[in-house]
Amino acid sequence: MKLDDLRQKLWDNYAQMSPQMKIAASYVLEHPGDVAFKSVRQLAKAADVHPSTIVRLAQTAGFATFEPFRKVFQNAVQSKELRFEDRAAALLQEDARWGEESRVFLEIGQATLSNLKSLFQPDTHKVVQQIATAILSANRVYVAGYRSSFAFAHYLAYAGKIAVPSIQLLESPDGSHFDILGQADSRDLIILFTFAPYASEGERLLTVGKKRGCKVIVITDVMSSPAVPHADMGLFVPMGGPQLLPSLVPAASVCELILAEATKQGGHKVVDNLKQFREQVHAVEGYLAPLEPRDFE
Repeated sequence: MKLDDLRQKLWDNYAQMSPQMKIAASYVLEHPGDVAFKSVRQLAKAADVHPSTIVRLAQTAGFATFEPFRKVFQNAVQSKELRFEDRAAALLQEDARWGEESRVFLEIGQATLSNLKSLFQPDTHKVVQQIATAILSANRVYVAGYRSSFAFAHYLAYAGKIAVPSIQLLESPDGSHFDILGQADSRDLIILFTFAPYASEGERLLTVGKKRGCKVIVITDVMSSPAVPHADMGLFVPMGGPQLLPSLVPAASVCELILAEATKQGGHKVVDNLKQFREQVHAVEGYLAPLEPRDFE
């Protein structure tokens, strides 16, 4: 059962509930983050009702016990069905201390490892190879990501243009980067990073890009992502975990995989581009030399 379905079931039964049950239902509906990690007694105390009322509320929603009822809310935290503030509340309720016994610390670590395990599969490798081929074949490669997904686009574009100069980041404070697509055509490629919560700017970008005939690659989290219908190719990045926003680790790993594959496929031309970039940076003293041991004395 999805959280929205559970909410609807509570609303449908609300009029027939006892006064105490209504108090409990109202609290649950207004504080879903609390339900995810509080015990029955903790939740009852927060709602100012008896623990048995919380159990009866779960039964009213169709669950035999409280645990599967709470699991719906925990799954919502994992899948980002909850709002930012609810996810933050869930983290705070799960563990207020980042110490030796912190469950939040362990859960984020376990989620990260699980995401990476799901990502590094043969199917992912095949898609990464196809993306690298598309990048090297395109006349121009426009990389974009909005709001919380911008960091991934910036990383891929910055590192990518060193090896493949045709890569460029689409960005502008005033939104004028959409104007750049006026020169785009069927020889060009758009790569969009978009993860829940999905930024509406991505929808506009893909609409404009498809009108210009560009090929579109979407790097997103699930098939239900609103960007998927616009895509010629998609790479799905697992984003499970209690973190507030899309996880940096699996998305950054995807960037590294794409860049490594593009370097491999690009051969000597890419190597020459990397050498040229290094010479340009050294010419303006863009990098600092590592400290020598004596510098610490």
